[in-house]
Amino acid sequence: MVELKNPLYNTAAPSTQSIHTDAHLRVTSDVAVPISVSTTFDYDKTDVKGCNYGPDQRYVYARESQPVQAKVEATLSTLTEGYAVIYGSGLSAAFAVLIEHKPKKIAIGECYFGVKEVLKQYQRLVPGVQVVGTECSFDGMDLVWLESPVNPTGEVKDISSY
Repeated sequence: MVELKNPLYNTAAPSTQSIHTDAHLRVTSDVAVPISVSTTFDYDKTDVKGCNYGPDQRYVYARESQPVQAKVEATLSTLTEGYAVIYGSGLSAAFAVLIEHKPKKIAIGECYFGVKEVLKQYQRLVPGVQVVGTECSFDGMDLVWLESPVNPTGEVKDISSY
């Protein structure tokens, strides 16, 4: 997760922030981070103990972090005035939501089949999790999972009707 250290945070308009929000992360003179297709990066094994950010940033493996990911996280963190974490896949993001919020009662509607598989894994890790459909009352639910458009059919749901 990228630290929110942008000096423009309180002075620039959101459009300017979105372009320059990662200035504290830059190690080159590029205004926009070049797209990296590398999956691994050179590093000194004795020097790297984990991902870090800023002028001394060291990337090891693209699934952990890479320059474009750092820019996106810095930009979203600045624009939302919080912290942002991006994931390499929707399923890893879905699992992170479950692990972070630890819901015990979940209502889930039509969704990508992989999300339901992730939910099954979560239920194996956290016994006693109750899962119901979205046709049930949401009273007492810890999490309601809705997708629109539904993956993979593309069907658009009226989320306000829930």
